[in-house]
Amino acid sequence: MTAPKDLMLSVVPAAVVWDLDGTLVDSAADLATALNALLNEHGQQGHTVDNVRPMIGNGVVKLIERGFRAAGAPLDEAACDVLAPRFLELYMACATDQTRLVPSAREVLSYLHNAGARQALCTNKPYDVTMQILDALDVAGFFTVVVGGDSTTEKKPHPLPLQTCLEEMGVEPDDAVMIGDSGADVGSAQAAGVPVILVPDGYTGVPAVSLGADYVVGSLAEVPACLGPRKRVQRSA
Repeated sequence: MTAPKDLMLSVVPAAVVWDLDGTLVDSAADLATALNALLNEHGQQGHTVDNVRPMIGNGVVKLIERGFRAAGAPLDEAACDVLAPRFLELYMACATDQTRLVPSAREVLSYLHNAGARQALCTNKPYDVTMQILDALDVAGFFTVVVGGDSTTEKKPHPLPLQTCLEEMGVEPDDAVMIGDSGADVGSAQAAGVPVILVPDGYTGVPAVSLGADYVVGSLAEVPACLGPRKRVQRSA
């Protein structure tokens, strides 16, 4: 990606906080592999990757809940909690088999790094498997702070994970931007007072423009052109 010529270092926000799944990486195939293995262990049919995509988000327990419900074998939250450790065993064994950065992700991360922005990752995926993926894709070094779904007592859309990122970076909400793909990202950012940009091809199963973000980009490569000096990004038409 070539950075827009009219962007100077001073127009980049102090901090950019990223979501992971559906925003920076396409992890649906590996998540589907682990979910289907868990379903099969309990006598249930698995799902296609395309059917798993809209199940992703809000953490491991929600993915298990949605997967079993879609298989016709709904479980309550307590039962899903019990299955979460086994899911993580299965997932960590395959988490980097097919997971890849989305187009332009490395270029945008590098652009913001070179422009002087601090970058953090705020995901509902557990911390250990998040680091496994970041290391395998050779992007861990871009992030000053990584907050996983088990790093705080709350998950997105609660503001606490995002607030934790900002506190650890020493950045105020007005000097940061959140970039994600889901309503959970929008909810967390708005509750924390942080502008939020959405990418269009995440895992929500609904149009990104319907989720209430400040701006929706056409692709990740457009992110640098949306950023301005300590001001809220403008809502797209």
